[in-house]
Amino acid sequence: MIGYDRDAVRAEVVESYRSRLRSVGSIALSEEAVVEQLVQQASLVVDDVLSQFYGILFEDVISLPLSMEIGATRAEQGVHPTQSLLAAALMFEAAFPILARRLADDLDQEKTITIGLDLQRSIMVRLAVGSVPYVNFLLAKLLSAYQDERHRIARDLHDRIAHGMGVALQQLDLFEFYRDDPERAAGNVAIAREAIREGLRGTRQLSADLWERVGDDSLEVALGKYLRTTVPRSTRTTLTTFGDETDLPWEVREELYILLREAVRNALLHSGTTEIHVELEGADGVLRAAVSDRGCGFDVVATRQARRGGGLTSMRERAALLGGTVNLSSRVGEGTTVEVLVPLAEDPGLGPWNGWGARSDATDGGGTRDVDRSG
Repeated sequence: MIGYDRDAVRAEVVESYRSRLRSVGSIALSEEAVVEQLVQQASLVVDDVLSQFYGILFEDVISLPLSMEIGATRAEQGVHPTQSLLAAALMFEAAFPILARRLADDLDQEKTITIGLDLQRSIMVRLAVGSVPYVNFLLAKLLSAYQDERHRIARDLHDRIAHGMGVALQQLDLFEFYRDDPERAAGNVAIAREAIREGLRGTRQLSADLWERVGDDSLEVALGKYLRTTVPRSTRTTLTTFGDETDLPWEVREELYILLREAVRNALLHSGTTEIHVELEGADGVLRAAVSDRGCGFDVVATRQARRGGGLTSMRERAALLGGTVNLSSRVGEGTTVEVLVPLAEDPGLGPWNGWGARSDATDGGGTRDVDRSG
């Protein structure tokens, strides 16, 4: 009798669970392997409750490794934990009415409540176990992103600052050697002086990169300040914004600032551009941020095959921490665009970030403007 009830209850709960996942358009249904994992998980949760109710331990009821496997799969796919919370809530909604009806028809309210508590406990234990891989995923991404940042700073110190200081010392040595030739010696001093000035500018820029953040400013203000103080006057720069970013969490603003700053730096260092355009727009549940230049461009496929572009890897990892993606497009001789897409959610309980950027027309809350660098 128990075996029959077990199979029937499991089948009914699984079907109800599938239906609820479909009703909310859960991404879990996009891959059959993930669906199978969730079906197994729902079956095991039902077994947990049945074993408590009947006082019998089914041999296959304890399977927490499955929760670890599900957590690892979602972490690898970059699925935000709120999706797991939503799936857990839907599992409870699917299972409780069925279990209460089948097991507690003639029982008192206290035992019905006990069934609900057993069900919640089973789901939450598995949810907690499944969250561990995602925490490890976040820690690994954070470590990788900040290691890349340290490597970038080390490269800049070596390639720009140390090189400039080396040039200056060499020219000062030549000054001593050509001291009896005033004109040539003066040239050596002039070159040394310029190398030191360039090193000082580089040091200040590195310091700014390390310390400057959005802070109490808006993302628009922080980006405008960075463009104004970093981009040479010979390079035209525009900043386009649409929407109100006041509801955007501070950690998202800070990470986006770092991402866009890196994209601007890359454009300045590698593209030879005379134009840089920065765009920031929230619409249709997605925050889009992009940096475009009109520089030399490059072959994206060849660069990937050569495994170059460590900065882009760091940017992608930072975007992944926001549940977003980075897209790169470039053509030789035409320029490059780095685009960051971060999902927004109208309901803060169902997504990583709350809504931002709704606008009624093309100019509401923003627009395109040249960055003023007169100050």
